[in-house]
Amino acid sequence: MIKVKAKIDFGTSEKTKTVDVQNGTTVFDVLNTIATVEYQEYAGTGKMITSIDNIAQNSSYSWMYFVDDKLASVACDKYALTKDSSFTFKYMSNEEALKYFS
Repeated sequence: MIKVKAKIDFGTSEKTKTVDVQNGTTVFDVLNTIATVEYQEYAGTGKMITSIDNIAQNSSYSWMYFVDDKLASVACDKYALTKDSSFTFKYMSNEEALKYFS
């Protein structure tokens, strides 16, 4: 078992939970156990989160996620957790999100 600290940053509030999971559990699996999640699935890429606890992305805001404080480079259903870790899903403006890609 590994220990995972999951955090959801809604911008105006946060939700945090620490859970014990099997080695190889995905970020999506953990997120889906602690929150109500909606997503769009893309063939070959994976699941893109579109809403967490009824806070939906829109033309101005998006959900981004970080594992151990680093922006993840794969869809959350493709990111297998293999050691004690933390992850954060952050609801951020698209303008703020662009800073991570420049």
